[in-house]
Amino acid sequence: MSNSLVDYLYFSQIVNIKKKFFNTELKFFRFFFEITKIVPVFVIIRDPFVFYFVKPRDFLMAKFFLRKLRYELNGKKISIIQAETTLIRLVFSFFDDVYIHNVKLIEKKKVTLIDVIFIFDKDRAVAVGVEGGYIKAVNYIFKNYISFDNPFNNFEKDPVEIRCTKTNL
Repeated sequence: MSNSLVDYLYFSQIVNIKKKFFNTELKFFRFFFEITKIVPVFVIIRDPFVFYFVKPRDFLMAKFFLRKLRYELNGKKISIIQAETTLIRLVFSFFDDVYIHNVKLIEKKKVTLIDVIFIFDKDRAVAVGVEGGYIKAVNYIFKNYISFDNPFNNFEKDPVEIRCTKTNL
């Protein structure tokens, strides 16, 4: 039911990410700063994943320290995400290490589905994670931390869910 104009309007929405800091998040926040000397915008923990959101201008410098962060936090899966302001850029920043062929909006009754389409099985496997762990963590973040900040938003307040599929060329 969606067309390209509806997709454009939906994906260009301004998003807000709720910042919740508990003691655990503050410890990870401080740890990240001590290693990288970069102040993260916020930290989200969804065991075993730790998502560090950084400003786009600090992203490449933070990625430089990713190996050291993973070594120091053995047992945790560290992801550094760009804290983007639009929905489409935020979706792409969650999957920065893989090639995304296309992104489609699928409207359903109780949920708004964003279909991230890959060409290669390897890219889809990385995006989904072991036993679907990464995509489940991303969907948890979208369900609990992401909200839309558009005062003229005519879209329903259905939760957003991300699905990864492979296209048949």
